[in-house]
Amino acid sequence: MVKFGVFADLHVDIMHDTQERMEKMMEAFRKADVDFVVQLGDFCYPDVRKCICKPEHRPANISNAMRLETFADKEKILSIYRDFVKPTYHVIGNHDCDMCSKEDVFSFYGSDLKPYYSFDMCGYHFVAVDACYYKVGDEYISYENGNYFDCPFENGTLPWIPPHEMKWLEEDLMNAKYPSILFSHQRLMDGHSSIHNCEELRELIKKAPNGVILSVNGHEHMDNVEKVDDTYFYNMNSASCVWIGTKYEELGKYTPEIDEKYPSIRYVIPYDAPVYAIITIDENGIKIEGTKANQVGTTAEEFGIFDEWAGKKLRARMGAEAKDRYLELKK
Repeated sequence: MVKFGVFADLHVDIMHDTQERMEKMMEAFRKADVDFVVQLGDFCYPDVRKCICKPEHRPANISNAMRLETFADKEKILSIYRDFVKPTYHVIGNHDCDMCSKEDVFSFYGSDLKPYYSFDMCGYHFVAVDACYYKVGDEYISYENGNYFDCPFENGTLPWIPPHEMKWLEEDLMNAKYPSILFSHQRLMDGHSSIHNCEELRELIKKAPNGVILSVNGHEHMDNVEKVDDTYFYNMNSASCVWIGTKYEELGKYTPEIDEKYPSIRYVIPYDAPVYAIITIDENGIKIEGTKANQVGTTAEEFGIFDEWAGKKLRARMGAEAKDRYLELKK
């Protein structure tokens, strides 16, 4: 049996209370006596502050981050994670590469891990996948300093798992001694914001001798689970908020001081508590114990955003306040 904690999309530069969220999550993981914790990207990047995409292509939160200091204590937030009593692991997210390189990020983490890697624990094989690549012609380019903002995902240029990583992943899964679990930032199967070579990955997964029983991703700030072949794909919600963009800008969710220090908070619907999960896997299947939260300010339902998103291939969507945050997935 293995038990691990997982969270995604903390977004330290957007939200004002990420340190408090980290403390609550890590304390919950400690009480649950998990074997390890993994964060699924868009976490806490260093203050290199160099974005090379065209200014008109930068999202509002990146434009704000480029011109304003960060009031969050990133070193403290990172230390809460890094100094946990059990091992902690990282997955690279697209926004971790907005103003720095992947090398900058892992150096900041104080980790000798690479953007993709694997490890064994408690009779299971875990793989961290890096899908932060875009494609120009036949060339696969790693996200770095916001370069990918010049390539909107609607035209099929991002995201991708590049051939060299796909080859490594195939060899890794073929040689795995135990059933495998994949961690990624972007969704690895068909859907909104998924990798574009998901069909290739699906065929690779089917060949793994000991199987791939679960894949967990963040990125979309939504919850859903679907089964494809013999693999469950769990889309993990954000630990802090859902991005709604400049169209639905709303001030006054918190205090005027917070609105001033964290100007991008007006472009999200925050959750009033951290959203995370504890996942237990044994010979009987998979148990996902999630957490509930309420939306702060005008809700997505009140804005009508869920209706607007319905056509974007988002499946079986659940908000952070979903009634059932406990799932049992049988083998």
